[in-house]
Amino acid sequence: MNKLNVVLLVITLLSGIGAVTVQDYSRRHFIALDKAQKQEIQLEQEFARLKLKQAKLSNHQLIKGAAERQNLHPPGVADTKIIEIKP
Repeated sequence: MNKLNVVLLVITLLSGIGAVTVQDYSRRHFIALDKAQKQEIQLEQEFARLKLKQAKLSNHQLIKGAAERQNLHPPGVADTKIIEIKP
């Protein structure tokens, strides 16, 4: 009966160590998941901010004003040359 008690004690200890290990593993993964979700939210906010900035910068009036300040104009017929490529 004494050997049976020792075997049961060892099995109980191993089971307890296994349960603690699994809980620690689960906790670490939950913390990593939480950090990843927070980073996802930050990246989504940054993406939305950049999309808004892009929309503001692609405003036609803003582009037209910048082109006028730099004396830019669309190319005319005289500025266009057609080049033939012979095989």
